Amino acid sequence: MPACEVCQQPANQTCGGCKSVFYCSRNHQKTAWREHKFQCRPFEIQFSNTAGRYLVATRDIKQGEIILREKAAVSGPRTACTAHCLSCNKKLEPMNVDETLDYYKCSACNWPMCGLKCEKSSVHKEECMLMSSNNYKSTITYKNPEKAEAAYCVIAPLRTLLLKTSNPEQYNSLISLESHVEKRINTQLYSILKNNLVTFIVQVLKLPFDEDTILKVASILDTNSFDVRSPDGVRRFRAIYTTAAMMNHNCTPNTRHIYLGDDYTLALIATVPISKGETLTATYTQVLLSTLDRRKHLYTTKYFHCDCDRCKDETEFDTYLGSIYCSLCARGAGAVEKKPMMVSTDPLNETAPWKCGSCGHCVESRQMFWGNNALKQDLNKMNKKRPEDYETFIKTYSHTLHQKNHLVVQAKLALMQIYGSYEGYSLSELSDELLERKVEICHELLEIADKLEPGWSKFRGSILLELQGAMVMQTKRDFEADKITKSGAQEQLMESMVLLQEAVNILKIEPHMKEALEEKVQELSTLMETTSIEVS
Repeated sequence: MPACEVCQQPANQTCGGCKSVFYCSRNHQKTAWREHKFQCRPFEIQFSNTAGRYLVATRDIKQGEIILREKAAVSGPRTACTAHCLSCNKKLEPMNVDETLDYYKCSACNWPMCGLKCEKSSVHKEECMLMSSNNYKSTITYKNPEKAEAAYCVIAPLRTLLLKTSNPEQYNSLISLESHVEKRINTQLYSILKNNLVTFIVQVLKLPFDEDTILKVASILDTNSFDVRSPDGVRRFRAIYTTAAMMNHNCTPNTRHIYLGDDYTLALIATVPISKGETLTATYTQVLLSTLDRRKHLYTTKYFHCDCDRCKDETEFDTYLGSIYCSLCARGAGAVEKKPMMVSTDPLNETAPWKCGSCGHCVESRQMFWGNNALKQDLNKMNKKRPEDYETFIKTYSHTLHQKNHLVVQAKLALMQIYGSYEGYSLSELSDELLERKVEICHELLEIADKLEPGWSKFRGSILLELQGAMVMQTKRDFEADKITKSGAQEQLMESMVLLQEAVNILKIEPHMKEALEEKVQELSTLMETTSIEVS
């Protein structure tokens, strides 16, 4: 029998968190918690020469379980961004200063801030004292509110370097993370950082750090930072969570993360059941990008070539997300959706030619890049509130891009969000045809989500919410028009309730989703009331 962690006597009660330590009584578990809470986790850190440090499950982890809660070790503005508060990270709006629009400025260092409360915050105190004691004042003013200010590149590295004195243990954890500085050092960005960041730290602030250390810290931030955003989009910054940063990347991850509370604590959630011994994975890129785009983005930002199962599969798990129809076969007869597609002859080689699986016609990879980028630009230029633009895009390129091509999928994702939500396109305002179109799009996106981001992903949860709402509206209209009987409506509402319950299970932990989920539940309850339908 296992021994109690406190008294070493036989024990049969296990820790409910990590399930790796035992106690003989509830009292001893409480006694040990003060120390054990720092080690209580269902994973361990392992190391390999190829992957470095990574996280492995030490027990079976349930779908939806919170695996890790972690506060940021360091945070700060992005390398270049519009005017943001150095304390709360809020995007700043100007105020009237002497009949001139400008931001509130810290009285000591002149950096734009929200106000006096943020100026006096602990996060800004040390850097402010250091800058003001060296007679440095920020020169950022309100001229172009959308201009990205390069001056923000110094803040996060400075905060990291200051930890060497204020919190040596935290500093050592950060400095031990992968940097890839040797790959970044000759880039244009790091040539600029040599002049700006290094000069600021050494000559302006007179801190005792050499160039190599400063640039290594900058590179650690670029390699390991999470892009943190508030649900309303008002706050955006970067932060390093030292444990979460050790997760391996996978283009089909088994976790997702959210940020909780005012301190943006990272919560890592299992999207699928994870078996003991399985690696915990996250994605460092966007799931709906094609393999060409994902691998390019990962190498540009994280400096590694992904070789996960999805990247190795030329069909991307039968979604053909990055493929196009063969231009020669497309000229023939037959349904468009059954025409052969072009796939890469070697997905892990971006220069490999693409080949038709039917006629053998080949095109160079650079043609795929060019065509992809041209259509991507067309998509990005569209009015985000005009669904007809997206519908036209899909129709115009229907003989080139199949219905699951990543550009078409992004257009459909935009349509799903417009139909039912935007002004003039609320669910009650949609025609029956557009309502059916929304349902059709949701089902198509769900099929893609199941293959590329399976389980309780936010992507799936969001689609389920949209689909459920559209299906409820269809049921309401059909019932009121006597197109379906009461029992038929009840059956359809039950199907909608199942979708809603799954969406709630997925999204209930997201703080900003609480109101939306309650609204959806209320909508369904109201419909049951008005149609006199009861769900047993």
